[in-house]
Amino acid sequence: MFQVVRNSPKPLGDQLVEEVSRLIESGRLPEGHRLPSVRQLARRAGVSAYTVTTAFQRLGAKGLIEARPGSGYFVARFRRQAARVELGPAPSLDPVLGFTRNLLEQERVVVPAGSGFLPAEWLADGIPSSALSRFGKSGTAFESASLQGDPVLRELLAERLRLANIPVAAQHLVITYGASHAFELIATTLLAAGDAVLVEDPGYFVLPAQLRNRGLRVIPVPRLADGLDLEALEAAAQLHKPRMLFTQTLIHNPTSTSASAARCHGILKIAERYGFLVTEDHVYTDLAHPHSISLAQIDELQRVIYVGSFTKVLGPGLRIGFAAVRDELVRPLLEGKLLGVLSGSALVEFVLREVLDGGKYKRHIERLRDRVAKARASAAQLLTTAGLTVEGAGAEGIFLWSRLPPHVDAERLSLDAQAQGILLAKGALFSPTGQFNDCLRFNVAYAADPALIQFLSSRTARQTI
Repeated sequence: MFQVVRNSPKPLGDQLVEEVSRLIESGRLPEGHRLPSVRQLARRAGVSAYTVTTAFQRLGAKGLIEARPGSGYFVARFRRQAARVELGPAPSLDPVLGFTRNLLEQERVVVPAGSGFLPAEWLADGIPSSALSRFGKSGTAFESASLQGDPVLRELLAERLRLANIPVAAQHLVITYGASHAFELIATTLLAAGDAVLVEDPGYFVLPAQLRNRGLRVIPVPRLADGLDLEALEAAAQLHKPRMLFTQTLIHNPTSTSASAARCHGILKIAERYGFLVTEDHVYTDLAHPHSISLAQIDELQRVIYVGSFTKVLGPGLRIGFAAVRDELVRPLLEGKLLGVLSGSALVEFVLREVLDGGKYKRHIERLRDRVAKARASAAQLLTTAGLTVEGAGAEGIFLWSRLPPHVDAERLSLDAQAQGILLAKGALFSPTGQFNDCLRFNVAYAADPALIQFLSSRTARQTI
């Protein structure tokens, strides 16, 4: 009890918080139980008294323990009952919302095989430890953030886009709290309730729910191995007269495939013919081949809105992204941002500025791209051995889109996996039409986990499930 691993990359304080949390949630430390004193626990766990004190403070903030003056620390009463209500299954939730909640609240997840985020240790070298120190010394903490975003940061972003053959000026960029915030701004300021919008099928699973929540009519368009089905796109455009298309041409989520140049040209021709805008999702673009073709490069942001993010490659805690738009679209986005969140985060914008300006970001991405590629190859081989068919040969990025054998039921497989602490991402979640029931999306960083491979092998080997 109260053991920590000294040579683990995880900080000792984090280990201690997780260990005590696990003991409380499992009932091994019951309500009202008195914990060892700070000195006793420090001696028992082999850590400093400061580490224990900090861990106790964090546990108290989570409501797991409480301090009683003159008596010590005790497990908070009624905590386990409250935990069951907070973390238990929520059958009333929409499947997309339920999965997203499980994805973000991973207290019970042992193998996050369906996660959309890379492990923290893969991203550790992305942000220099000196950035926060420089932020404190800069005095920026006492200033309000610019509504449009830090001017120096926007200039750095504009330069990166220009190097990628996308001509854009800093004044055409709006900094957002990640890509999801950018999509929200676009939906609320450039579209109106009742408008038809086109989305990919399969595609990013949160987006259709986000758009429907704004009263928009979501029209799915089939996504093929090399991009959108152009015949289906034209038919949908002719029938529904859409205002906008949302698409991800590079490292598509969930299939990890990228659209061909021919598909990109075809999309833009149809968009021009029927007069709709295109929002191009670039959250994984930095992991793509440097010479990949995108809509924004071809269109030069005349009809295309470029949405970027750094959350996937620097860490989910760094919620920052941006939208690059033509001149007349900047003002409505800024007004929407002002009404929604007032301004951005001076801290996050400063940190990203330090990362991009320091020159280490390129090396970080090169190392990350190489690590993802190696993990992808290894995981694909193991998943194939486990009885699945990995699709998208030659694809890049952090996802593996895999097909189950015909006799395996994905819903039951997912529930059985959840009972063992394995989070699976069912293909139907990514389909607005409920297709792809025989598919799963895997994160390459976790797809080679022995527990996952053993679980899948045991299920696919059966004749019925």
